[in-house]
Amino acid sequence: NLEELKRLSRMTSDMLFLARSEHGLLRLDKHDVDLAAELNELRELFEPLADETGKTITVEGEGVVAGDSDMLRRAFSNLLSNAIKYSPDNTCTAIHLERDSDCVNVMITNTMSGQVPANLERLFDRFYRADSSRFYNTEGAGLGLSITRSIIHAHGGELSAEQQGREIVFKVRLLMD
Repeated sequence: NLEELKRLSRMTSDMLFLARSEHGLLRLDKHDVDLAAELNELRELFEPLADETGKTITVEGEGVVAGDSDMLRRAFSNLLSNAIKYSPDNTCTAIHLERDSDCVNVMITNTMSGQVPANLERLFDRFYRADSSRFYNTEGAGLGLSITRSIIHAHGGELSAEQQGREIVFKVRLLMD
């Protein structure tokens, strides 16, 4: 059917993106990117979806980095989409930007529904789903966080995840220039 064909096409496109990334073939169109503005635009984009289940999204802080705005938007869109998909109803996803001496740190914090995966680094593996039995109704092939990490690495940045109680915090570190 058409939906399955679209899904396979997206997966193929994502796999090609990851292959280009692994071989250093991603071309970045770098310029100053106002991360607070980009993240607020994404917040507005995702708010209707979040509202359906009583979820909220907040963005605080500021920071400008040298980067490819389209790729960074894709990376943060993946993180925000996952935060909304995998958090319980009536919770908040908090995005906090913090400038450091030569970089901007972005922390995306949300409550997890169910158990936080024991090995958070596995979240960035291709095709990994934390608990496929719990998420059988969610879209995706488990490539989003792999793509997100490859985009952040292509920008010379870092992406990690850590558990804080029932919350998961994704930390993105990007250079300002």
